[in-house]
Parts: sequence; structure tokens; C-alpha cells
Amino acid sequence: MPNSQDAPLSREVLLDVFCKETRERLARALASLEQGPEGCDYDQVHQEFDSLHGGARAVDLPWLEHYSRVVAGYARLLRHLKRGGQHEETHALLTQAVSALVEQCRKTPLVELLSGDEPEMPMRAMLNSMQTLMQRASLNELSPCAKLAAERPLVLLVVDDSSTSRLLFRIHMPTDSGHVVHEAEDAESALRVALEVRPDVVFLDYNMPDCNGVEIARKLRAAGLDPCCILLTANVQQAVLNEARDASFAGVLEKPVSRDKIAGALRMATQG
Repeated sequence: MPNSQDAPLSREVLLDVFCKETRERLARALASLEQGPEGCDYDQVHQEFDSLHGGARAVDLPWLEHYSRVVAGYARLLRHLKRGGQHEETHALLTQAVSALVEQCRKTPLVELLSGDEPEMPMRAMLNSMQTLMQRASLNELSPCAKLAAERPLVLLVVDDSSTSRLLFRIHMPTDSGHVVHEAEDAESALRVALEVRPDVVFLDYNMPDCNGVEIARKLRAAGLDPCCILLTANVQQAVLNEARDASFAGVLEKPVSRDKIAGALRMATQG
């Protein structure tokens, strides 16, 4: 007797699973966007729509596949757009676009949308408006990480009060990268070295005696420097992650460091 667990899923079951997952992803993305430009987790919004894009392709829903790809892309770009007028205007448009999609899916069940044409929504006009806004963005409006070129060697600054940690960072630095590594042990030396070498990326230890990494990042920016900042910490609790995100850090590098972790952090910084 054949095992029912091995039987292929019917299209009806597949669509039911997809519709349920879509509603959940849209709800999570909208909830994050509704936190406003300062509180939104753009990485989460990107992830939800990137996954939704793959699901829409699997069930052959071209219009949703298109919109998901575009929304995911704008969420990724917003992560690198400095807070301010341009950012807030585009964030508002993105929120409206996602709200419109949520409302459309609430009004017309997705299972019905699967067999019909693209629904009439204001999303296309809003996405076109976002494209216009993004094209107007100057380099000064982009975050420092968005300006990094992945193909060139970078000037790095590692700020950590532990000489052992700094040494381990150097040991694990990918040898073929060509990146130049500088060191500092506290806020004072970090500012002095940064003003001298103008680093592209600064790795800042979170726990230091005189000043934590987030505070040092603010000091660097107050001095007119605008590096891409990555938090270096063994404490990956949500409160620390939130503090780093609120201070516009590009990411977190968890201790103990390794060659793969460093390479991944730099890849994340240069590729957005």
C-alpha cells in the first residue's frame, strides 16, 4: 500500500500553503515598515519579499513576482540611504505600496488572484515614484557602505582594547584581499588614527573600558568622518543588535573572529 506521505502535493494544497505564507510575510513586512524610518528593519523587509519573490515564481504568479522583486530591492537600497528627507519620503512610498498589496490580498483572496490578471493597484505608480526618488539621490545621501567598491583594497581600522583580539583580527584577515589594517585601543586613539588614515571600514569593539563601540562611531562622525561601521562583539543579544542598527552600523561581526566571518562582513559591507 503506497505511503500517503510520499504522494505529490496537489496544486490546491500548494496554493493554500503559498497563500498562508504570503499573508504572514506581508504582515511581518508591513509591521516593520510601520515602525517608521528609524525603527524599520529593512533587512527583514528585504528577506520577506525576497522569499515571496521565489514563492510567486514557484506558483507562476508573474505580477506578484515582479512587485516582490522591486520591493525587496528598494528595501535593500533604503538600508543604505541616510536618514532624512529623501529617506523618509521613499520609506513612506514603500510603506504605501506594501499596504496596498496587503489590502488587495485581504479584499481578493490570493487563490482567486492566481487565476486572473494583475489586479489594479496603486503600487505601480508608487514604485515608479520611488524609482524617480532613488535616481535623484546623490552620493552625499548614500551611506558610506553604499559607496564602497568590492573590487578595490580597503583601508580598515580595528578598534579594540584587547591587543590579543587585534592580533587575531590581523591573523584571520584574508591574505589575498590587499586590505590595509590599522589599529586603535580606545576612543582617543581611534579618533587620532581615523583622522590620519581616513578608513573605509571601522570595526568597533562593543565592550571597552572608556567608551563602547557605538559611542566611538558617533565621535568619528562628529569629527566629520563617515566610515562604514561594523560592530565587533561577543554579545549578540537583541538589545546590542538594536543599538547597532539605530546607530546606522552596517552589521555585526561576532567574536571570536575567523577568516570566513571577516570575509563575510566585508562582503556584506561592499555588496549591501
